[in-house]
Amino acid sequence: MGASIRLIVSEKPSMGRAIAAALGIQGSGRSFIQGGDVIVTWCVGHLVEALAPEGYDPALKQWRMDRLPFFPEAFRYAPIEATKDQYQVVERLMNREDVTEIVNATDAGREGELIFDLVYRLSGTSKPVVRFWTSSLTDDAIREAYGRMKPGTAYEGLRDAARCRQEADWLVGINCTRAQTLAQRRSGGEGVFSVGRVQTPTLALLVNRELEIQNFVPKDFWTLWAVFQAGAGTYRGKWFRKEDGKDVERFDTEAAARDLAEALKGHPGKVASVTARTEKKKPELLYDLTALQKEANKRFGFTAEHTLEVAQDLYEAKLISYPRTNSRCLTEADAAKAPGWIRSLAQGQLEELRPYVDQLRKRWPVKLDKRFVNDKEVEDHSALVPTETPARSLSGDRLKIYELIARRFLAAFWPDRIEGKTTIVTHVLKEAFKTTGTVVKELGWSEVDPPHSRPRREAKAEDGEEPEEEESGLLPAVTKGEAVETRELFPKAGKTTPPKRMSEADLLGAMQSAGKELDDEELKGAMKDCGLGTPATRANIIETLLKRGYVERKRNILQPTPKGIELVRSLKAEVLTSPQLTGEWEAKMERIRRGEAARDAFMEGIRAFVSEVIAQIRDAAPARPRPATGPVVGTCPRCGSSLHLRTWEGAHYARCGATADPECKVGFACGEDGAPLETCRRCRGPLRTTRAGAKVCVACGAWDADLPEHMPEAGTCPSCGQPMRLVPSTARGQWFRRCAPCGRTEPAV
Repeated sequence: MGASIRLIVSEKPSMGRAIAAALGIQGSGRSFIQGGDVIVTWCVGHLVEALAPEGYDPALKQWRMDRLPFFPEAFRYAPIEATKDQYQVVERLMNREDVTEIVNATDAGREGELIFDLVYRLSGTSKPVVRFWTSSLTDDAIREAYGRMKPGTAYEGLRDAARCRQEADWLVGINCTRAQTLAQRRSGGEGVFSVGRVQTPTLALLVNRELEIQNFVPKDFWTLWAVFQAGAGTYRGKWFRKEDGKDVERFDTEAAARDLAEALKGHPGKVASVTARTEKKKPELLYDLTALQKEANKRFGFTAEHTLEVAQDLYEAKLISYPRTNSRCLTEADAAKAPGWIRSLAQGQLEELRPYVDQLRKRWPVKLDKRFVNDKEVEDHSALVPTETPARSLSGDRLKIYELIARRFLAAFWPDRIEGKTTIVTHVLKEAFKTTGTVVKELGWSEVDPPHSRPRREAKAEDGEEPEEEESGLLPAVTKGEAVETRELFPKAGKTTPPKRMSEADLLGAMQSAGKELDDEELKGAMKDCGLGTPATRANIIETLLKRGYVERKRNILQPTPKGIELVRSLKAEVLTSPQLTGEWEAKMERIRRGEAARDAFMEGIRAFVSEVIAQIRDAAPARPRPATGPVVGTCPRCGSSLHLRTWEGAHYARCGATADPECKVGFACGEDGAPLETCRRCRGPLRTTRAGAKVCVACGAWDADLPEHMPEAGTCPSCGQPMRLVPSTARGQWFRRCAPCGRTEPAV
């Protein structure tokens, strides 16, 4: 008996080579690396995909409402054509006789588990599996994870949850997309209207915001400002009064503001109160992927997809921890490694950070605050941090993302930012004016990780309210009871503004917090960390909406298209546009992951849900308009139903009655006898003229412009006298004549 081989399967080639190098396995194979009794191979992301419905039954290629919903008895899969060669390599290695154990070394999360499981099951092997799990690709982290691998059965719940997510999304996507598309077509819609469990409620966030903007009615208002002269200098104040515990600061008319200004003109002011308080702001929590994507979008205009790509590159270069994380804390074990990460920043290329590291060394050993270290808050992976590998030659976008992560980590060791806030209330007669000012007393952590400041026009609250104006820097020193001169009083016009359209950062935040208004506490808990989608999938969801024409990107703004608005408005199954569905599924899948719920029961619930939604779409869809019954003038060349003669504005056309196929829409211009005005040069079938003026055959589907300019005549069959049709020969430029009724075929001269 030969030696026993252990096969390690990673998710990407770069990860596979990093694992091989850390374990001392030499080689540079294109598809795998072997050293002694260990082979390292890799997937290229997903190698296997679920079959489309026509993969189960060719008849399902045609979309028909009466064939929905479709539920496979068992899901079928096939290698993805573009990466089939690598799948065959992995399959062959898994089934090699000398391979006795397989290591699942794909990404440590739900999607990584699915990538391996699909390949493993399709390969047909049943060899034992152990799980390699790491949040870092440094050599030490790889060797540590390799030494504490667990049996694959320990992750059975995660695997079941991954399969549930994939199969449930397939059932919802395939069935609801087909049903909604057919419903839209009956209303005159064109194209495919794709529906998805996460995609559609995400689109609804953008559409609902767009409708708010379109329906917004601006309202004029006025504020009243005063300029006061104190002994120590001048300052401005805005008029306000208290009503029901709230500050009212606006006038509905300019006249009301001017009347009050006129009444107060020439009267002195008196300082009624001076309130000074100190506010301490703690360092920001470490980045998770969504927080990093939001920040990179605000600072650099990066898309979520691009930020993820750059972060993944940095991870594979061993410079940062695993990017697809939803945690902003570290575990106790991770925190113990922080000194090594600090040393790597001192040795790396970010020279501007070295003074801060030097300051930390003066109070060594340093320890992270408990806000940043919480094992219970970490699920699969800790927050994003630099690793012990120093950055040496980064540039461009990779340097920008690395620096964000490095500064946020380093700032966690810094003291609070301290701000002094001062509020002055000045009375003129019985009217009050408020002045506020903020000054930074100690930069603290913000010296290391300066906050991003948005332009004032972007800082408007989402309800259209203007942010309160503040004096910049220090206010003059005044005391309670001090008399001041009222030097100027002037109204200021304003206008309420609609909510602003969402940037990619805004949408990521909305996706992350989706479901927070749900009533069910368990659903809130399930969505607290995941919201719509996961950190690993949100970028792809946004890109999918763009590719499918539901959303367009205008600079840094995401705006729904008319097609996207139409889909959300027309969906009668409201649950498809609500985050509640995701909340329910995530709660159940989390229980499956923990082994507290059964996969079969979950999938049974999904099938019931899909059946209900299809029924709602079908019942809400308008009946397909039928042509008025007219004389029968022939048979539809596509579905075999009767063709009816119609007349409109003096012109005649034939229209399919669609009795054999409710979705058939064949129609063409004809004469009074139903004969087509133009026929196909290839098969002599009726020609239909499109809105763009092109001509296409309703029988064979040939476009007239694509046919050769000079073609032989089809003629009639010498045997039975029926019209023949032209069929292209395999020899370029040659044709045959074929008679469908009797089967006669002959060369066309």
